[in-house]
Amino acid sequence: MSIRGVVFDVDDTLYDMAQPFYAALRKLFGERAEFDLPALFLAFRKYSDERFEESQTGKISMDEFYIYRIRMTLKEAGVQATDAQALAFQRVYMGLQYQIKLSPTMVRLLNDLRTRVKLGIITNGESVHQRKKIESLGISKWMKEEAIIISGDHKFHKPDQRIFQLMAERLELDGGQLLHVGDAFDLDVAGAVEAGWNAVWFNRRSRSVPQTGAGLSFFEVPSEDKLLSVVIKAVRG
Repeated sequence: MSIRGVVFDVDDTLYDMAQPFYAALRKLFGERAEFDLPALFLAFRKYSDERFEESQTGKISMDEFYIYRIRMTLKEAGVQATDAQALAFQRVYMGLQYQIKLSPTMVRLLNDLRTRVKLGIITNGESVHQRKKIESLGISKWMKEEAIIISGDHKFHKPDQRIFQLMAERLELDGGQLLHVGDAFDLDVAGAVEAGWNAVWFNRRSRSVPQTGAGLSFFEVPSEDKLLSVVIKAVRG
């Protein structure tokens, strides 16, 4: 395997998405004994995934999407949130996402990689929202604008193979020369592998491999330190 390009997802990959989520909950609802924060974050991701496709195709509005995912999440903790509270949470959560920073480990990884391979980002989501997060992370230090693909700028999103093909064309590399790193198994890992890429599943939340992963070849890492080790080893061959 000769890796000449490494492409990252953004949310819960380049930064720990749970931290702004926890902070937003604490700010709006305080410290509550019934809040199992890690479990609530997993529920939040589950409910986000349930309605994401509808939010991207216009079947529901973004406000409806935001209301659904946090109301359903809080319901699991026995909290009945109003629509107004759900939207207030989204405003706080979004504001905190625009303050995110790369960890020292991720900075070290990107610094090492940029001298060895081409770098890129493929992220699903609304263009302005995702771009603000990317700017907050300071990604322009490591990659060019044309190497950043946001699904909101296109008519397709991960796991659609077209978004991986577009990145391969922009980096002028074949799929077998590319490694995709992401946290969402079906979107990032299965999508990349089906497009002919290599893949690393950054499994921060210790989730089980879904049934869709049967027969797929990929790396799995649980932490940023392990991610650094595995990706650098893959690049060095």
